Amino acid sequence: MEQEQKLQILEDLIALHSVNGDELPVAEYLKKLLDGAGIENKILPLEGEANRANLVAELGSGKPVLVISGHMDTVDINKDNWKTDPFKITKEGDKLYGRGTTDMKAGLAAIVIAMIELKESGAEIPGTIRLLATAGEEVGQPGAEALQAQGYIDDADALLIGEPSGFFRTVFANKGELDLTISSEGKTAHSSMPFLGNNAVEHLLNVLDNIKKCIKELTNGVKNDVLGETVFNIDTIKGGNQVNAIPNYAQAELNLRTIPELANPKILQAFQEVIDEYNNSTNGHIKMSVDMDIIPIIGDRDSKLLKVVQGAAQPYVAKQKVPADQLALMQKEAQMANTEYHEGGFLVEGVSGGTDGSKFLINHPNGFAYLVYGPGSNTPHQDNEYVSEQMYLDFIDIYKGIFTNFGK
Repeated sequence: MEQEQKLQILEDLIALHSVNGDELPVAEYLKKLLDGAGIENKILPLEGEANRANLVAELGSGKPVLVISGHMDTVDINKDNWKTDPFKITKEGDKLYGRGTTDMKAGLAAIVIAMIELKESGAEIPGTIRLLATAGEEVGQPGAEALQAQGYIDDADALLIGEPSGFFRTVFANKGELDLTISSEGKTAHSSMPFLGNNAVEHLLNVLDNIKKCIKELTNGVKNDVLGETVFNIDTIKGGNQVNAIPNYAQAELNLRTIPELANPKILQAFQEVIDEYNNSTNGHIKMSVDMDIIPIIGDRDSKLLKVVQGAAQPYVAKQKVPADQLALMQKEAQMANTEYHEGGFLVEGVSGGTDGSKFLINHPNGFAYLVYGPGSNTPHQDNEYVSEQMYLDFIDIYKGIFTNFGK
C-alpha cells in the first residue's frame, strides 16, 4: 500500500464523527477495507444501541491466538480551543492534528493496514491474529464488555491493545476506574428565608468533604508495587441557578483510579455508608450512581508478547533521538516504578489510564500476556491532539513484525 493511501485512511477515519458514540460508520469503513483485501470480518451491532457496533476480523488460523484491539470512539471536543478543524487532518511538519489521531484512530488504522498488507503479500501467519475493534471505550466500555460476553477472548493466548504508548513505553498494567455521580436533592426557597428551603448545594459539599475524609483513611499506606496509589478526583460540580434562591439540586462527578489492594467494591461500599450515615443524621437526600466500574489489570511482565513486541520495535526505536525533556520524564517515570530507563530502550510500566483490557480480562486480571503498545503523543483527550506521521507509518511495520513472529 502506498504511503499516500495509508495517510488517506487515517484522514478518512478522523473525518468520521465518533465522539462517544456513532461507531457504526467507522466499523463500516473498516469492513470495506478488509473486504477489499479478502480478510474475514463482521460487524456486530450493540444490542439496543442505535448506530453503535463492534467489528471482528481474523487473519490466519489455529493457535496461538493473538487478540489485538483498538477502539473506534473518541472523546468530545471544544472547537473554540482548536487551532485547526478537529475532524480534518492538518499537517504541520511531522505532526498530524485531529481528534482521535493519538487516541486512537492512528493505532486502529495501523493495525488494519498491517493486516491488509500481510494478507496481500501472502505472508505466513503462524496462528491467528484477531482484531477486536470496539465501541465506547471512552465511556463505559460497552463494546469490550459485549465481545467478552460473546466469547471472543476465551481462546486468546495474548492481548495487545494499540492505545498510544509511543515508541519507548510498553505498558503491561493499568489501574481500574470508578466514575461516580453524587446527587443532592433539596427544596427551593427565597435566599432571605433559607429555613423554608433545603440547600442541596450545602448538603453536597458536606458529603463530598466526608467522602474525601473516607478515601484518605482507606488509602492511607495502601500501595501497589506496579501501579502505585489510588487516585481520587472531584472533576465536576454544579448546583443552583441564581444567587438569591436556595438551590434544590446539586451534583458532582468523581473519578477514581484504583488498585487491586483497594478493590472497587470496597470503595463503593465505604462511600455508600458515608452517604447513608449523612442522610440518616441530617435532612439531606444524597444519592450515588456508578457510571463506570472497571477493574485494574496487571499482566505478565515477562511474557512472550513483550519480547516479540520489543523485538519488532527495536529497529525503529534505535533510530529515534529522545528529546531531553522526554528522556527526563521517562527516567522519572522509571524511578517511580522502581526501575531504570536508558535511552534507546523500553520503559516497561503500569499506568493510571484504563483500557478495554479491563473488560476483556475480567476473568484474568493478573498474570495474563497483556500489553499496550501503539502510536501516539502525550495529547490524548487534549485540545490540538496530534500524532507523528512517521510514528504512525512505522507502527504499521512494527505490527506486521509482531503478527508474523508471535506464533513462532
